Amino acid sequence: MMQVGRFVTLTIFISLLAWLSGEAKEIIHLMRSPYALLMGDAFTARADDEYTLFYNPAALGRNAGLRLSPINPQVGVVSALDDMNRFKKFPSSDASKIGERLMGFPVYFNAAASPGIKFGPVGMVMFASSSTSVVLRNNVHPMMDIDYRLDRGFIIGFSHSIGSGGISTSGKKTSPGKRLSIGIALKSINRQGLDSSYDLFGTELSNTILLADGGDFTALRNALGYSKGKAWGGDFGLEWIYSTQYSELSWGLSVLDIADTRFRKISGTQDIPRQDMYINTGITWRQDFMLLDYSISMDLHPLNVAMPWQRKFHLGFDIGIPLIRLMAGMSEGYISYGATVSLWPFKLTAGFYGVELGRDYKQEKGSRAFIYLSLLDFAFET
Repeated sequence: MMQVGRFVTLTIFISLLAWLSGEAKEIIHLMRSPYALLMGDAFTARADDEYTLFYNPAALGRNAGLRLSPINPQVGVVSALDDMNRFKKFPSSDASKIGERLMGFPVYFNAAASPGIKFGPVGMVMFASSSTSVVLRNNVHPMMDIDYRLDRGFIIGFSHSIGSGGISTSGKKTSPGKRLSIGIALKSINRQGLDSSYDLFGTELSNTILLADGGDFTALRNALGYSKGKAWGGDFGLEWIYSTQYSELSWGLSVLDIADTRFRKISGTQDIPRQDMYINTGITWRQDFMLLDYSISMDLHPLNVAMPWQRKFHLGFDIGIPLIRLMAGMSEGYISYGATVSLWPFKLTAGFYGVELGRDYKQEKGSRAFIYLSLLDFAFET
């Protein structure tokens, strides 16, 4: 228990030292686990799927043997289930009426893949993610916010453990005891895109279009601020586990993109949006009875961003039986839910979740849905 107290004290101390970030809008992560998103993104002390390295490199200490995830595409889109009235009798040709209907509606699209391998306490993931967010604001003076980014690269991590204990990555092996794991990760990112607001009726935008070489798409994109850059970044994590034959209590702490991951511009006129440092902590309680298992997780993150504390609260629950797993959670005040069906060589996950697009708690909701398909997953434990 003294160790837990020291870890909690360390978490508070680091978060106070790191309270340097400005106020947040949407929290932009490099990659997110589809499974975690359906659990309210409460995954810092759980990070046991293909996305371990994007949450907490110390969780590699759970891995015993070989785990391969070669093909795992996912697609995310905006969900209009909460706003169906907006699209009833949608105007087909009146530009002003179309603009009125779309005003304030956050359009979103994401396509990503992250094939990876874990071998003992070492993991490596190759990733590619294309994400686009567009919002039209202000009826009187229309402004269009565009955030487009394409990230490609790899991340490699290592974990060192002291002691033994914990439910393994595949959930098939429980080792009673206590274990402390320390993990580090190094990542390389190629990022290209643009992030800006455009006055639809202002002279700056019209001049930009005129200068774009007769409407050539590449020239227009570059004129709007499209840029490319490269960066190296690093992560650090801790995980403490106490387990019995059927139960596990875990605590995790991660510092992602230490001191911010800043990009060296290769081309373009605008600065590349940096990947901000996020400090995350959480706890998870799990029980595994072979034919039935469940978990309850709670996270506070990002600790180092100045925003309402309610936005930092993440709660998740999941329950599984052979072939099927159900997930539900709450993140930033918004509900998430979905399910996973596993029938080798397929694993299909789908669901709905919400994110905060504004600065305050429950100010502006972004409703999203996704589908994730993993093929030919392979795990062999020693």
